[in-house]
Amino acid sequence: MEIQLSMFDVVMDLVRIEPILLLGIAIIAIFVSKGKTAILSVVLYYYLCVMLINIVGIPTLAEYIRLTQLDEAFFNPNINLILLREGLSTGFILNIFLFIPLGFLCPLISRTFERAGNTFFIGLGLSAMIEIGQLFTLYRATDINDLIANTLGTLIGYLCFRLAAKLRIVKTDSNQTSAKIPFAIIGLALVLGFFS
Repeated sequence: MEIQLSMFDVVMDLVRIEPILLLGIAIIAIFVSKGKTAILSVVLYYYLCVMLINIVGIPTLAEYIRLTQLDEAFFNPNINLILLREGLSTGFILNIFLFIPLGFLCPLISRTFERAGNTFFIGLGLSAMIEIGQLFTLYRATDINDLIANTLGTLIGYLCFRLAAKLRIVKTDSNQTSAKIPFAIIGLALVLGFFS
């Protein structure tokens, strides 16, 4: 008998995070003391946890245990280096949308990312780490188009931030917040995501 999930069930399963990932929220609460920055840091962390674990699929300890039980190799390269092989597919467009929050949140958290180049490189770097990590998953593909779409999404998020700041919809913090915070949050999401 096949069980049909409702749209609500699918969405709830998508946005749910594993209990171990709550440790990251506690760590952020301890080390990021400023109110607005702390809240934005938790939002960035939650977004990364949902995106990395439930959508793009990073390697996890549970996956490696499963691969060991199935007697499968840890290294499973499925690489596509052909630009726009499927054209502007739905997957390409969705990958753009997936990274818009990164480009929007990083400049809100740290003034360092108010420069387009810095935001570009954090999006490119995170996307590259995801694509390299997918070499070590069984059913994922490392795809140049994902790298391009993710980086483009980060830049669109950055442009949305610039527009919102110009229209005074969002207020940037005049105090210099450490550039390390977004990097630390990404690292925290990746490490705790591995153990989820």
